[in-house]
Amino acid sequence: MTRLADAARSLLVLQTSTQHLEKEIGQITDLYHVTKDTGRALRLPDLFSASLEMAPKLLKASGLRLIDLSEEEPHVLRASRTSDGRMVPPPNGGGTNPILDMERAIIMRAVTSGEPTCAGPQELSCQLPEGVSRVAWSPLWREQKPIGVLVADELPEEQLSTLSIVANQLSLQLSRIHLYEAVESLAVTDALTGLSVRGYFMDRAREELARSKRHKLSCTLLMTDLDHFKEKNDTYGHLVGDVVLKDVANLLKRNLREVDLIARYGGEEFILLLIETDVEQALPIAQRLKQLVEVHPIRAYDELLTQTVSVGLAGYPHDAQTLETLIERADQALYAAKRAGRNCVVAASASTT
Repeated sequence: MTRLADAARSLLVLQTSTQHLEKEIGQITDLYHVTKDTGRALRLPDLFSASLEMAPKLLKASGLRLIDLSEEEPHVLRASRTSDGRMVPPPNGGGTNPILDMERAIIMRAVTSGEPTCAGPQELSCQLPEGVSRVAWSPLWREQKPIGVLVADELPEEQLSTLSIVANQLSLQLSRIHLYEAVESLAVTDALTGLSVRGYFMDRAREELARSKRHKLSCTLLMTDLDHFKEKNDTYGHLVGDVVLKDVANLLKRNLREVDLIARYGGEEFILLLIETDVEQALPIAQRLKQLVEVHPIRAYDELLTQTVSVGLAGYPHDAQTLETLIERADQALYAAKRAGRNCVVAASASTT
């Protein structure tokens, strides 16, 4: 009986050890997928979106925030857990709202201590968002300099080490994105589409906006996004997706005037500036571009595909006075077009109404 009891205890210890090892293997596998899935991201929103695919499996948090410290004003992307367990950004993409006092307090503590930490409103000396009683964070480092912070709402304290591991993985990818953006800023043409890169477009657009102000002229900015493009990549592969992007870019460029500006804004999004064109004149142009894309057959290797686009537009001086605000208003109109069912054009004034 004693030997049987000893054997039973040994078996129980072995089962517990096996379960612990299986759990560790599962976590290592999930962390591998974090690295793999985020490794393709070339922009901060893409990195955040990819991390949200794996975060619910690794972190028992009610929300997640990624703070980028690469610019003078920190940029924050946010997501919250839904009833079905997914992490989902708010309708505006999670990054257009001003930075919160809580997030500024976290940045100050993260870059000072350098350690993963959790705290409540008393420790942070500021109010937390509704429904959040504690937050945890881990800084992202590159060459001993803070480049970002990963924040998890309502994270159990025992998961701080897991949060730190995920942050370390994201710091590698964020460093790569910063390097890509630095190299891109030195270039003028996007290698895939042949369009201008975003930095060059921004410089030219500012010049045109200044000219419009001097001469009291109008201009209209269009944000154009390919509908359900991720599904094409997932279904047919990235090589086919690249052909679709290039084909749509060429189609848009061919149907603009030489004086108009167009660039690849990032991912599957294009940005256009119609010179000396008010919103009333720009609307039929945007509709025509949308229809041209809709009926255009795209031959991508062995596949014959079609593509649609959603367009949001905003005009100077009616909708905004600066380029940044013009882009923000057009982006809001683009989200309205997406919510309206995609494959449509929405003006900023109509979207706010």
